[in-house]
Amino acid sequence: MPFIQANGIQLYYELEGNGFPLLIISGTGSDLRHPRPLDPPLIDFQVLRYDQRGLGQSDKPNSLYSMTDYADDVEALLDKLGITQTNVLGISFGGMVAQHLVIRHPKRVNRLVLACTSPGGNNYSSYDLRQIADNESDKIESWLSVLDSRYKNSFEPLPIINGIKDYLLASKKVFPNSVDGGLRRQLEARSGHDCTKNLRRVTHETLIAGGRYDMIAPEGNLVEMHRLIKHSNLKIFEGGHLFLLQDKSAWPEIISFLLSESDTLKE
Repeated sequence: MPFIQANGIQLYYELEGNGFPLLIISGTGSDLRHPRPLDPPLIDFQVLRYDQRGLGQSDKPNSLYSMTDYADDVEALLDKLGITQTNVLGISFGGMVAQHLVIRHPKRVNRLVLACTSPGGNNYSSYDLRQIADNESDKIESWLSVLDSRYKNSFEPLPIINGIKDYLLASKKVFPNSVDGGLRRQLEARSGHDCTKNLRRVTHETLIAGGRYDMIAPEGNLVEMHRLIKHSNLKIFEGGHLFLLQDKSAWPEIISFLLSESDTLKE
């Protein structure tokens, strides 16, 4: 199994395909052992995924984690794999990590996609998931309600959200049903995320994407990132926090953006 020492810890990773590198940084509680929905066609890329510190099969240091740690983990992983530069797709919490990565290690990033994420700080933070983790009454209902604002207020079918509900009812080992020490430390680091003062330094071509009904990373947070990042485009899709699954046009648009200049390295 592919493990590698990076930034003082052991990380589990998966690397597949050919073409220009694409690093996908996943969200809160992600674990590559969990079943993933059908992946989009990423045949034009060498795709790198990994379990972040505290999650999955990667090490879970019993210490405080910071957003700097997460960004430096990525930089060290790329170093060990000999990847000089990569496109980056950061999803939810992964989008927060991607922001810190591009600010701390800008030469590592070619094109950047920030999906269903927030710039942080006092006014533009994503929903604090510690509130759901600490909710003893009905974690699943609380989680589904912030994933998509239509869940409680609409009669239209939401097959993706209902599918997630069925999965959560059957599985007790995934967030929000289970919050172990590593995930708790991730949530604490997440609560301190703030790139609002540094995103103006980002000069990379950036696609900011989100769902119209997302209560975790609401549209206003995406608009603020778009305002701060000079060379950014903003696209709002039909869906909530899971718009990548809900709107069939989302993945093709992201892939098209990444391919448009994916072989042009940023100096």
